Amino acid sequence: MKKYRIISKLFFVFALLWLTSCKEKEVINNENVIAYNAPVEVKSKAQILADEVFKNGEIINAELSPKIMSAEEVYHSLDKNILIIDTRGGKDFADGHIKNAVNVKMSELMDFAQVKGLPMYQKVVLVCYTGQTTSYSAAILQLLGYKNIYVLEWGMCGWNKKFSDKWIKNISDKYIKKLVTTPYPKNSPSELPVIENKKNTGPQILNMRARTILKEGFGGSAVTYRYAAGSAKKGKSYLICYQPESVYNEGHIDNAILYDQKNSFNLSTDLLTLPTDKTIVIYSDKAYQSTFIMVYLKMLGYDAKTVKYGVNSFMNSKSMERGTGFSDSEIKNYPFETSEYIEVVGEVQEGGC
Repeated sequence: MKKYRIISKLFFVFALLWLTSCKEKEVINNENVIAYNAPVEVKSKAQILADEVFKNGEIINAELSPKIMSAEEVYHSLDKNILIIDTRGGKDFADGHIKNAVNVKMSELMDFAQVKGLPMYQKVVLVCYTGQTTSYSAAILQLLGYKNIYVLEWGMCGWNKKFSDKWIKNISDKYIKKLVTTPYPKNSPSELPVIENKKNTGPQILNMRARTILKEGFGGSAVTYRYAAGSAKKGKSYLICYQPESVYNEGHIDNAILYDQKNSFNLSTDLLTLPTDKTIVIYSDKAYQSTFIMVYLKMLGYDAKTVKYGVNSFMNSKSMERGTGFSDSEIKNYPFETSEYIEVVGEVQEGGC
């Protein structure tokens, strides 16, 4: 009888353990069902790209945006570990370029950067005619992670008088009397632009966007004062004045909206106030600033353009008063080299600013 009781107790213990085990499996299975059915956040490609762009913090107003070297700084650095990339047309390069500069088409910069190994140089200086086209290229390379990219201030126009025509001929006060002091409000926040891209990861999307924007080139994204003012007046574009508030209050293009230089164009501030259904036109004192922002916005999927030559093209004297204007005093007389130009049949000369 005693033996029977012991066996009964053992049977009861085993049965209890078996029931407990089944219950645990049922709970685990239920949890799996809940987890399987739980909604999963699916990010748009615009959000994936924005995460990639902002992964290291703010871009605009950071040290990255953009790095400029004066002609004097470049000249006194020629014997140091720097690489000078000249993106002007082959014929113009042959007619005169900085010592040891290499001539690379803008559309080929990404491939050149990968083959050449740009990080091995302390500084990589991009050179064009006025500094605007290379600001376009530099912005793309910087957004791709290259931290040693610089732009020659004023381009070859500031290197030697022989090359200064593009700036000299395009500075004016032609529209200074048309400036207004009326403030205009920003849009209400909305969403990021929709991005059509075959790639799925942040780095892949960023890389493909960069190649597309380089291929498009600076020329089609640079507009005149008349285009900027006219399209804004008709409501076809969203015109941005990227200057300090005090400068904006002194006078700006009619319908221009102030985006202050201290903290604009970040997700945490006012990036989402930009429209996705209009062309965004930006202008600033120095054209390289608005060019950099334009590329940054294009990378995120916005349709953006910049005003060629910045405010120097329509209110140069005001820009001179603030110490940001172009004049003869910016032109140096540094030496340059020439080389033989070998014309390639069927090759289109790249010009630009």
